[in-house]
Amino acid sequence: MLRGHRHRQAAVRPPRRARFGAAAEWASVRRRRRGWGSRMAPVVVRPRPSVEPVSVAERDYFRRPAFHVRVGAVGLVAATLFAILFLRLWSLEVIQGRQFAQTARAQAFRTVHFATARGPILDRSGRLFAGTSGAVVVSADPATLGTLGPHGRWTPSPTGRARVRHLAWVARVPSRRLLANIRRSVRRSPFAPAVVIARPSRALAFYLDEAARDFRGFTVTVLPNRWYPRGTLGGEFLGLLGEVNSRELREHRYKGARLGQIVGQSGVEATYDNTLDGGLASARVHVDARGRIVGPLRTVPQKPRARGLQLSIDLRLQRAAMRAIRDGIAAAHRAGHPDADAGAAVVMNPWNGEIYALASYPGFDQRRAAVDRSYLSSLFRAPGSPLLDRATQGLYPTGSTFKPIVAEAALATGVITPWSSLPCTGSLTVGNIVFHNVEPAINASLNLEQALAISCDTWFYRLGTMFYARQAATGALDMQRWAHALGLGHPTGLDLPGEYGGVVPTPGWLRKTFRAPAQRIWYEGYSVNLSIGQGYLAVTPLQLAVAYSALANGGTVVRPHVARAVLSAHGTVIRRLRFRPRRRLHLTDADAIHAGLYAATHAADGTSTSVFGSFRVPVAGKTGTAQTPFGSDHSWYASWAPAGAPRVVVVVLIEHGGFGVEAAAPAAREIYSAFFHVR
Repeated sequence: MLRGHRHRQAAVRPPRRARFGAAAEWASVRRRRRGWGSRMAPVVVRPRPSVEPVSVAERDYFRRPAFHVRVGAVGLVAATLFAILFLRLWSLEVIQGRQFAQTARAQAFRTVHFATARGPILDRSGRLFAGTSGAVVVSADPATLGTLGPHGRWTPSPTGRARVRHLAWVARVPSRRLLANIRRSVRRSPFAPAVVIARPSRALAFYLDEAARDFRGFTVTVLPNRWYPRGTLGGEFLGLLGEVNSRELREHRYKGARLGQIVGQSGVEATYDNTLDGGLASARVHVDARGRIVGPLRTVPQKPRARGLQLSIDLRLQRAAMRAIRDGIAAAHRAGHPDADAGAAVVMNPWNGEIYALASYPGFDQRRAAVDRSYLSSLFRAPGSPLLDRATQGLYPTGSTFKPIVAEAALATGVITPWSSLPCTGSLTVGNIVFHNVEPAINASLNLEQALAISCDTWFYRLGTMFYARQAATGALDMQRWAHALGLGHPTGLDLPGEYGGVVPTPGWLRKTFRAPAQRIWYEGYSVNLSIGQGYLAVTPLQLAVAYSALANGGTVVRPHVARAVLSAHGTVIRRLRFRPRRRLHLTDADAIHAGLYAATHAADGTSTSVFGSFRVPVAGKTGTAQTPFGSDHSWYASWAPAGAPRVVVVVLIEHGGFGVEAAAPAAREIYSAFFHVR
């Protein structure tokens, strides 16, 4: 019934082709093939129209020679391109394949640099001043905890950040500090382990080692660490270590160093850094395409580079010098100078410049400063300036210890002879200024030996006026010239960084220093003040020790030094260090100065006879009492011993210690007792 209905409807409607086109007709054919509409009239499938035949003109075009030329050109270009592509592929695969394979293997590995142990520092007898010990640290693997980006950037992953927070909670430190440590390490060396906790407690180290699975990306390792077993002894010359920053990398002395590398920043550690530095050890680590470590570290073998350094310092004398300064400060307090709180001492060989002791008080704990940044920062603000090496960086007027230098200048220029007599009075008026003597009641005529023995100020005032007269007549600056020649007013050439130069005032120095016209004039009173070591004169204790060494040895201005020899890894001497003297002077009648300094320690009226008169070793020395704008006077003592055959020069300064005989001279006697093993 349904089919008949459809048939009748199809007979009435217009043809399908007219209504729907060819698509409808083909659909009807498909339905018939599936069995539908078997009673319908057969469908006649009309053939599709054939392609139009090619015209004669078109056929002639394809037969033209120009067409064949174009086709050939296109084919040639295509063949050339395919040939170039083939040759390039063949080159990459066959010729450069090995090179690319090597590059790929190289990119799969990274070189990591590690600090190695520095060479030891020993005293002249082989006792340890500085060594290397193992330090337990907690290290992090930046690639495991985050993503390494270009230009030293590191971004922690969510898992890595959670692990950092976990460690921070266990270690009781801020997590931002740990993250900052990792980022700082990545900027220096992206693939090296980053030290996040430098000094973990023993309990924390054991816990992290036992619970390693809970702290993936962190390890407890042992790194070489500088160790100073003597504590506060030797900080003046040993110096400190520190990381090289980007600014220092541009300096010549850090040539070849890497950012963040530990190098000497001061003292012996800086001067002899190339000798003591062990260099950087190398290791190869396998990484994936994202820079994550996927293989263990493989250490690259290398020869030990670090060498040891033997100093001229005697540990026993260094300890004695520090103790003597403390005792000198205590003596100053007993003498009524409560503001005495610092000092320095130099113990030196007058013949070759070897320094046996270089002490500065107050000092600092070298062991603590090497590992505790907060303690080191506090030293910059600490009272007494413990980081200041007063022996090489403290500038002071010398007081009467300058008189032997003035005496040599007067003898060398013919101003006086050893037998010349000058009045020693209670005062001397120069212009409208009255200059007083320490002993106001004295009135005698003295020669050079006697004037040095009792340290008569007015006797040397008169020398100052004579030098001023020569200066006015000829322009000669004899006092200043001899002071410079003997080593005052400029660095001594010490093999330690940071030495100060000081000032020996001259008319030219006044013109450079002051702007007011009245202050730029060299008055006669300036020469008078300089003759007793006052005025603008400012030198270091080491400079005074060099000058007294030249007076003791006959005129050789030595180059002071603290290093003695370079040692091998086994402790044997590789090379003796030689330091040539700076100059040799011809001293005129130096015996007269020697006699005056001996009389100062042994004559009945000598300024330091009360200290050295009964000492078993004869000492030649001079006390000094240097006036200061504030507080008590500085206490000085400069000397050598034995007086007739010098073996050692000792210079002691006690800041605000009063008279030289009150504080500095007793401290010098303690040092001599330790050197000569006498009491």
